[in-house]
Amino acid sequence: MNELSITKRTLSDGSIRYQYRFECASIGGKRKWISKSGFKTKKAAREAGQVAMAEYYHTGKKRPQQSTMSFADFLIHWLEHDCKVDLKPATVKNYEKRIRLYIIPKLGRYLLNTIQADDLQGLLTEMYNQGFSRNTLSVIKGIFTKSFGYAVKQKYILHSPAANLKIPKKQMPEIPTRCAPHVYIPSEKIHQIFERFPEGTPTHIPLMFGYKCGLRLGEAFGVCWEDIDFEKKTLYVQHQVQWKEDHTKTKSQKKRMNGIPETGNGYWYLSNPKYDSFRTIELDEQLLQLLSRELQRQKKAEAYYAEYYTHYYEAVNHAITTDPSGTPLHLVCVRESGMYIHPRTMHHTSAIIHHKMNYPDFDFHSLR
Repeated sequence: MNELSITKRTLSDGSIRYQYRFECASIGGKRKWISKSGFKTKKAAREAGQVAMAEYYHTGKKRPQQSTMSFADFLIHWLEHDCKVDLKPATVKNYEKRIRLYIIPKLGRYLLNTIQADDLQGLLTEMYNQGFSRNTLSVIKGIFTKSFGYAVKQKYILHSPAANLKIPKKQMPEIPTRCAPHVYIPSEKIHQIFERFPEGTPTHIPLMFGYKCGLRLGEAFGVCWEDIDFEKKTLYVQHQVQWKEDHTKTKSQKKRMNGIPETGNGYWYLSNPKYDSFRTIELDEQLLQLLSRELQRQKKAEAYYAEYYTHYYEAVNHAITTDPSGTPLHLVCVRESGMYIHPRTMHHTSAIIHHKMNYPDFDFHSLR
């Protein structure tokens, strides 16, 4: 049933045409064939017949052309034409890093359509044995699944070799993780940190959000007053702030976007929490009183500075901007003049904790 035959036919006008034919599955016990004629040369009929047979044995799907694209070039193409369209810049940057460091060095030189499931599983297993974290392995597996799904959709390949990849369910004791664990901050160290950065300093409230509520860095600096319900004593985590590079902006445009020209080529913007982890958190009395005092201070400062007070808005692209054409934004983390306190402020705080307070293991995530 898998032989292709080519036959020559002479038409009534004396011209020669060729036909291909091959047997397909029988129906009701009767033999069936797929054929097509009208080809001017035997070669053309054979090539068309081979394509038709390939389509038949792949349930009607067209056979993709043999591609000379390397896996490395394909991944770069995928990042540019698929990931950057739908994903957050931070996610794309994370994918780019994992692809550059782990995937391309091992598999990048091979042709896209020669990559097999055991090649992908082999890399995951090798990385596991080297002690990579489960999070890293999950990201790599996700890159394989999504990129090959795109390759199938674009008809570069017929089937995805990443359909049934597996990562270990738990890290074996004899294989230490490569990533440094976040430290547990003892109560005496927490007390010293808040003594060094007391109420009224720029990072006091973000530190409290991390310590009391378990917020991530971007979430802590993205809290708005509308997210806080003083009556119900809750905080609703519905966004985080992230940085988007934009080297096309002028100095005046950058200032208009975030009010902070020194933040560099880009702007801060609001996005969903990491992993879309929207959640409601109960606030204790200490944090509620702190936030209440901060809200009153901001109201007094706004009245005092009047037209010189900095107001923020959310643009259509979710950028934090001083352009009043956007939606009013009432951020909790602002200075006396209303100027936004952005996450990079924590770099200075961490440097002091690391070097002047002699606690190099501290990072914001440890507050969680």
